[in-house]
Amino acid sequence: MKKLMATPLGFGMTYGYVSSLAEGRSLREDIRGYYFELVEKINREWWKRAEGLKEPIRRDGIIELYLGLDGSIVSQRIYQGTGSREADQVLMDAIKAVAPFPPLPANFDQKTFIAPLRIKAPSFLFRFKN
Repeated sequence: MKKLMATPLGFGMTYGYVSSLAEGRSLREDIRGYYFELVEKINREWWKRAEGLKEPIRRDGIIELYLGLDGSIVSQRIYQGTGSREADQVLMDAIKAVAPFPPLPANFDQKTFIAPLRIKAPSFLFRFKN
């Protein structure tokens, strides 16, 4: 069991995880891979930082992330909080820590990429206890 909990699946069950809003179905093909790499990078940083939380995520939250063509964060904001101000701040800090992201694909034809992110609350059975 200890080995399982040290995997992405275990971290996700314990601390929650960042995902897309619609599993990427609404994304254009040219940006889908980029988006999922971005989500994976954010998750790795989130799980490192989430271990230190004193208050767990209570519900799913939504972050709006806007990226420039060069992969820099233009802006980010909490659209729907997780029920934990501490977790919301840690998530925002984790996103900033892994920025800048790689440049957007050359064929991306807009000035800004809007990347909505859902932070999924951990399974009630696996939430950590302090």
